Amino acid sequence: MLHTPTLSIPEVIQEAKRRLDHQEAPGSTKAGWLMITALLIESWDIYSMAYIMFALKDVYHPSSWLLGFTAAGTQIGAVIGALLGGWLTDRLGRRTIFLSSMILFAIFAVLQGFAPDMYWLAIIRCLAGIPVGADVANGFTYLMEVMPKAKREVMANRWQFMFALGIIAAILFVTGLIALGVHNDLIWRIVLAAPALPALILLFLRRELPETPAWFVERGRFREARATARAYYGDKQGALLDDVLPEEDVVIEQPKVSEALRDIFSRRRARRATVFGWFSCAVQSFENWSFSFYLPLILATLGLTGQIENNLALLGISCVAAVSAFTGPLLLPTLGHRGLSQYGFILVTIGILIAAWGVHIMSYEMIACGAALMLWGHYWDAESGMTIVSLVAKPQYRGVASGIGYTIVKVTASITTIIFPPLFETLGVPIASALVAIAPFCAFLAATFILPEVYGHAVGDEEY
Repeated sequence: MLHTPTLSIPEVIQEAKRRLDHQEAPGSTKAGWLMITALLIESWDIYSMAYIMFALKDVYHPSSWLLGFTAAGTQIGAVIGALLGGWLTDRLGRRTIFLSSMILFAIFAVLQGFAPDMYWLAIIRCLAGIPVGADVANGFTYLMEVMPKAKREVMANRWQFMFALGIIAAILFVTGLIALGVHNDLIWRIVLAAPALPALILLFLRRELPETPAWFVERGRFREARATARAYYGDKQGALLDDVLPEEDVVIEQPKVSEALRDIFSRRRARRATVFGWFSCAVQSFENWSFSFYLPLILATLGLTGQIENNLALLGISCVAAVSAFTGPLLLPTLGHRGLSQYGFILVTIGILIAAWGVHIMSYEMIACGAALMLWGHYWDAESGMTIVSLVAKPQYRGVASGIGYTIVKVTASITTIIFPPLFETLGVPIASALVAIAPFCAFLAATFILPEVYGHAVGDEEY
């Protein structure tokens, strides 16, 4: 088939992307799950630190600043990884990044287990964060280009469900080692090296995933775009792209980061959605890493129960939260990104205040109830930020946009993880925890007054 001769190259690209946005491939759901499963591995690695801090403190007696920096190591590396990976996925392709990131993470995960001391552990964790950040930025980009409109958002919002499963895996694994009487110096080594195995399994399962046709289209590589679309979508007759794409490739100059940002902010709907997405990414990260990440340490410090009892209680809370993370994407078609964010942020605000009061009066039950409510809301409010940022960006710079969004998540997480141990010591846990509630309430107001509903957004949609 020949392309329509009356269309210019920009119009050809626009029409090709419109068709891809509405087309569902037989393997698109599988591809989506393989992208977001990386978040389970990241969560397992990051949250394991929350449950092995007692072991590190027992073995090395680090300062609160070194402990916080080590805990934040993966987050710090992910800042570099998200920016670099987002840029590279636009330049080198989605497939190159999602394969190389898993290889590098598996290597650094093993190296963590052999770190000779806390200083080396902190350095290795920073390096391990680079492929983590790159993979997440790439994963959201890939999702938006291999799944049809609306369905891709539901899948992308499941990233928090993967996070919840990773936390549960970390709790079970650490608690099992404690129950078996494993020495503290071995516990942290085993726990931090273990995610290398699922990373290698995921690498093996991803090996057959193709490059996205949209990436080829945006680069003027029309012959490869047609071939990939035929193979991925089962389009044997070439009806999807063959009648619109030219027979010959063309050279298309790719936009710089500054040009990408200028384009986003030139479109009112995309601008408002992106501003909210950035703010949402910052707040959901702040509320999580300031309170829920340190909850195991808070309970251990209060001395209300033993380590195993604390972990079992947190396991129950995390299972409740996993239900929230699972139901959030299912409710997305009904509530939209706006409604899901509103409900989530207000529940977090209330939950943190309840838990802070529970710490003040030393009520284990109130702390647990407040933490459960906070985590339920957190998984709802955290789901849409990254999805929105990736969704409203154009494919030619979607990797950069996703990378910026995840960079905001990780910068906030890094700073918060480092400063809150000494802040808890200075202000006390009740006051420091209560102050955290200010941020999600502001995010609730942002969802109400800034965020336009973008559920079902696709390339070429009219601006409202």
